Amino acid sequence: MKKQSKLSELRWPIGIVLSIFGLIGLSIWTIQQANVKPVVMDDFYFDSYQHVELNYNDIVAKQQAFDKKYALNIDAKNFALGKKNRIDLTLTDRASGKGISDANVTLKITRPDTDQFDKRPKVLSSENGHYIFESFMIDKPGRWQILTKIVTPDNLISFTKHEVNATE
Repeated sequence: MKKQSKLSELRWPIGIVLSIFGLIGLSIWTIQQANVKPVVMDDFYFDSYQHVELNYNDIVAKQQAFDKKYALNIDAKNFALGKKNRIDLTLTDRASGKGISDANVTLKITRPDTDQFDKRPKVLSSENGHYIFESFMIDKPGRWQILTKIVTPDNLISFTKHEVNATE
């Protein structure tokens, strides 16, 4: 019988100890990354995720009914950095083509990765289904999202996300 070397006998204990140190190191790295890039709650539905989860089927049904009955157009192609930007939104009835001016429209301009730069312009006017929002400034280049929540007088709801790029 051959004698095993000491290194051969310690192979498994050394591997286990190195694995434990590797797991501890990766855990520390994960915690550091989470502190550098914190998790931001998604508020696409303008509500807490608990409320959305409890009412998701109702939200989807109202969204589908809204899409069948109304047409929505958001007039925003790009944002200009350091200048006043404005968003116009048009809401019309698909059957009659008439504008819907008495809907409750909420608008949010946000970055997809953080809520630090969020803007919430208010509606200045709404005539014949044409909603004009107050102007706002964009200071950071890149991808932005326009999130809308629309509640119509007949209690139908729409949530939309429109991508926009901000450049100089």
